[in-house]
Amino acid sequence: MFGGHTGPTGRPLSLLSFLLDGNNWPTDAWPFKRTNLVIHLFNGALLGVVTFQILHLVGIDKQRSQWLALLSAACWLLHPFLVSTTLYVVQRMAQLSTMFIFLGIIFYLRGRGLVAQRPAKAYATMSLALGLGTFLAMISKENGILLPLLVTVLEFTLVAGQKQHVAPLNRTWAAVFLLAPTLVVVSYLAMIALTVDFFNAIHPRDFSTYERLLTESRVLADYLQHWFLPKLFTAGVFQDHFLISSGFLTPLSTALSMVFHVSLISVGVVKRHKWPLFSFAVLFFYASHLLESTVVNLELYFEHRNYLAAAFLYLPLMAGLQKRISRPLFTATVFGILIVLAGFTRYTTTVWESYPSIVEMAASKVPGSARAQQQYSLLLYNAQRYDESLQVADAAIERIPGDEELRIWRATIRCNLGMLSAAEFSRMKQVVATARYDLRALTLYETLVNSVVSKNCPGVSLDNLRSLFTEMLQEPLNADPRSAGFSQIVYFVGIVDIHQGNRQRAMSNFVKSLRSRPGASRAMLMASLMASNEFYVEAMELSEIALIELDATHNGLLHSAQVTESDIRDFREKVREELRLRTPDPNGV
Repeated sequence: MFGGHTGPTGRPLSLLSFLLDGNNWPTDAWPFKRTNLVIHLFNGALLGVVTFQILHLVGIDKQRSQWLALLSAACWLLHPFLVSTTLYVVQRMAQLSTMFIFLGIIFYLRGRGLVAQRPAKAYATMSLALGLGTFLAMISKENGILLPLLVTVLEFTLVAGQKQHVAPLNRTWAAVFLLAPTLVVVSYLAMIALTVDFFNAIHPRDFSTYERLLTESRVLADYLQHWFLPKLFTAGVFQDHFLISSGFLTPLSTALSMVFHVSLISVGVVKRHKWPLFSFAVLFFYASHLLESTVVNLELYFEHRNYLAAAFLYLPLMAGLQKRISRPLFTATVFGILIVLAGFTRYTTTVWESYPSIVEMAASKVPGSARAQQQYSLLLYNAQRYDESLQVADAAIERIPGDEELRIWRATIRCNLGMLSAAEFSRMKQVVATARYDLRALTLYETLVNSVVSKNCPGVSLDNLRSLFTEMLQEPLNADPRSAGFSQIVYFVGIVDIHQGNRQRAMSNFVKSLRSRPGASRAMLMASLMASNEFYVEAMELSEIALIELDATHNGLLHSAQVTESDIRDFREKVREELRLRTPDPNGV
């Protein structure tokens, strides 16, 4: 529960929820998906309640509000663009955060309606809704901190046009519970924008903050396109093919997208009294994207970022249609929309039924995604379809020549098939060693190292392998001893040193790696490698370092560890026993 490293909070509530579905590993995936589906259905019900409250707030009669709330929530619930959020188990974090935001808004609106008649109860209810709702949403996922901002959007659009019916908020209370949290978020984003190197790429991304802001204008436009023009299948989690904008006109769609967003936001602000539902839906969408689609150094594109943001996008459309067309035509139109959404969702879920089907479809639909191609090649390789696996990797490298991970994977395939020569390895090394090390490629490098160490490719020696990593360290982008990349590279050098029988050099590199990125679990991993190769003295030294770092973890100096003190002491006792067995008895016994 408290071992998470994703985001500043660690998201303990989301991690705790996974214990509902399994407390050992590996375990069955179905219970996790079932719980996600239940949460999604519950969120749909909450959205219906919120929507009904909003419609009632703007003066729409009860019966019409009920139907509009039901239909609007149904469109959100059945939309195929949310399949990946629901069936990609870890996105329960986004689901739970959204759930507590919806609950916060529900109880806020209940309190808001009491301000004129029972102010004490009203402000107590609203304070609790915002305080507890924000806290629970944040420890599910950090964008829960946006709840006060989203309520501010609600006040700015829906309540602002109802001043004759809704009592104004106490200014001091509004400043503390709405304005102050909003300023915290804005200040945080401004601090990031001002402290980072705005025009240079920031590791581990290959784009700058400036390029990210430009690209996100096109990303947001793409989200909206998918929402109103849904597709049978999207790229899902494989979005690394999305073209980065390097300038306002590169590509031209960057400028067009920015004009579109500015126009939409401007209309939402200016017309908030005349078109309150439209203004609320639009500004809620952009406010929900404020953390994940601006300057924070995240990946460019993820569908789950729309789980909350798109919640009200169909509401003004439904309200407008019901008001302007006849009841039979409205019924037929909405029924048609729901049938299309449900049908598309049904098809998409068949793709998400298994990981192989996701990968195969993604590789087919997005040939420019290096991740999809690499995963598809891996899928074929594991199915012992080696020639096809190699063909996929070769074709992907031709289409995406600048991707280092594809080259590493291709070399690994050829190594395991006994086809990798020293000359070919050298050509791969010239490309890979001069690039910035990508932390996400750790598993790929481990696989390559294991293949060479296992002597699957006789043409590549341990010296060849070691030179790959030592040349990486000559690249200035990888040479900073404080970086995670440096730590991983010298770790690989240490592994090669072990298999070359050079225990002193291996120990030196492992210590360098730990100095860059301390951690009891990492120290024990290195200790186990030493012990497995019968370097017991060094294994004892590394396990001693692990004990020291575990103590530092308990004192709050380091991240939480994945090993316990008893694990380390059991390991040390076994190593001592090995040392006793291998130490000659002085009496010759």
